[in-house]
Amino acid sequence: MSITRKQQAGLTLVELIIGLLVGTIIIAGGLRVFTVVIRGQSDNVKLTRLNQDMRAMMDIMVRDIRRAGFVTSDPENNLSSLKNNPFFDAITPGATTDIAVHDTGRCLVYSYNKDDGSPPAVGSVPINERFGFMLSGVLLKMRRYGATNENCNTGLEWESISEPEVEITVLDFTLTENPLNVTSMTTDTDGDGCYDGDDATPSAANPTTCQSNLYGNNLCDTGVVIEACNTCSSPDTCLYVRQVTITLTGRLRSDNTVTQTITQGVRVRNDKFVL
Repeated sequence: MSITRKQQAGLTLVELIIGLLVGTIIIAGGLRVFTVVIRGQSDNVKLTRLNQDMRAMMDIMVRDIRRAGFVTSDPENNLSSLKNNPFFDAITPGATTDIAVHDTGRCLVYSYNKDDGSPPAVGSVPINERFGFMLSGVLLKMRRYGATNENCNTGLEWESISEPEVEITVLDFTLTENPLNVTSMTTDTDGDGCYDGDDATPSAANPTTCQSNLYGNNLCDTGVVIEACNTCSSPDTCLYVRQVTITLTGRLRSDNTVTQTITQGVRVRNDKFVL
């Protein structure tokens, strides 16, 4: 019996090189995908961390600014302070307390009765109740006290509240005021003995519609009808509704390419009442 032997042939050099090249391309593609995924995850982690840090700083500003003008939690014994709020004083030279924006929008100052003292009083430096926020370089700073709200002079009263990993590049405050004419709370247009705020028909005498002691008490109660006006001047009684819009932009100190911008509006809960 004869045995037939089949000769085996290996890969040629060209085939081996092509195989290695294809394998290298596949491995390189896999490494490329892996690198992109890892980099994307790293960027997401950085952006999430920056967003959390900036949200924390924004929340601090919003909560404090919202309290601007707070005067008392005991209105019954401090009625005069409600009408002449010492924390909304814009007249006294060198010692104003009213909310104000300075330095082309980079600084906001205001005041409120932090310790709920009675009778309400702003106090004097360093134990007073003028506060604020400002951008100093790449730091967000908060004011613990101040001599006046006419400027944002820096000093020991300002301290940084920025997160160590974050640089603040933009801080902008925009203050808007909506003046309302509330003279109807103190006048009797039709002379029927009923304040306009208590009268369903204030331009026509009709005493039967008077809701005595509800709205005509010179205070802003639920249900008082007030009108918007372009300017509030004597003898009008005016109410100023205020809102502060905050724009905050920051970046990671370790990677300046990771940036975030947050914008939020703050309704000042304490309206300014001016006789």
